[in-house]
Amino acid sequence: MEIPLNKTPGSPEERKELIGDIIKQQEELFAQSIGYIQRLMIQYLIDRGYTSDNIELNRGYEVNVSAKEKFVTSVDILIKLQEKVIYAIKCTPASIESWERFMLAFCRVVEPYQIPFAIVTDGQEGILIDVLTGQVIKTMELPSKDELLNLLPSIKFIPYSEEKLPKERRILYAFDAIKCCPTCNI
Repeated sequence: MEIPLNKTPGSPEERKELIGDIIKQQEELFAQSIGYIQRLMIQYLIDRGYTSDNIELNRGYEVNVSAKEKFVTSVDILIKLQEKVIYAIKCTPASIESWERFMLAFCRVVEPYQIPFAIVTDGQEGILIDVLTGQVIKTMELPSKDELLNLLPSIKFIPYSEEKLPKERRILYAFDAIKCCPTCNI
């Protein structure tokens, strides 16, 4: 849909509709760019020896915030070996640092154990997060499948503190609300 430029809306309803159209177009471009970054990362993983059995895309997790509140959250790519999720990867076209906290909360909450590693990438640059230590390194390098299999016995799969889990769920919930469709509020 083409949006006419320099058009003065005839009514508040028309203004609302024009703004909604602009936002929808921006959301479509954003989604296309995430898909492109996701494809780049999938190819990178395949080149590193991972197979479709090791890669899971857009998996949704239901998270209970309270007895009355729950939501579904997801991440773009998961890397699994021997039935364990080892890496969670978030693809975003801009501001990779702003997703650091989301990934920490995500990796602490969604599985019965903390997903040990997270990556946030724009396809060109990335940050690697060691979830267990909180250490952040500016890199997109991932071990090959064979290297990761060799490291697997030394990787710890420990649950996050029960006392701190509610806070992490709330943080994840807040990020999920931010990701919510902005056209819903117009």
